[in-house]
Amino acid sequence: MNRRRCIGISAVLLLTALPRLAAADGAIAVGVPSSVKQDGYAYGRITDSPSEVVASEHALTNCRSAKDATPVARDLCLVVMTFQHQCVALALDPQAGTPGAGWAVAPSKDAAETQAMAQCVATAGPGRRESCQISDSACDGD
Repeated sequence: MNRRRCIGISAVLLLTALPRLAAADGAIAVGVPSSVKQDGYAYGRITDSPSEVVASEHALTNCRSAKDATPVARDLCLVVMTFQHQCVALALDPQAGTPGAGWAVAPSKDAAETQAMAQCVATAGPGRRESCQISDSACDGD
């Protein structure tokens, strides 16, 4: 094998072994009080961040500054998941003082929305299940 070809193969192998510099990362943070009905729900997410650490920091900041959340919910914000090249969705019952809320991360937007809706319906309680709706969804790495 000639030297030029050997160098080319070595370069390809090195590049494939290194982490992808353009990798997109996402994260979701939620603040869930013991009584969502009383204290609401805080949520923050980010997609297409340059690293998992940056994604986590931004999701947490977004959760802690969620404009429609109560201080109790915002104070409880924690990063619950980081992800790459997946989708995230939030479903809520939009009426204040109701417990319906759900979030999910999945390989597709449809799957994330379906899972988030299922969580919302499960927590909404009788008479409010039909009120759940997707309030946010996005995909990382698009």
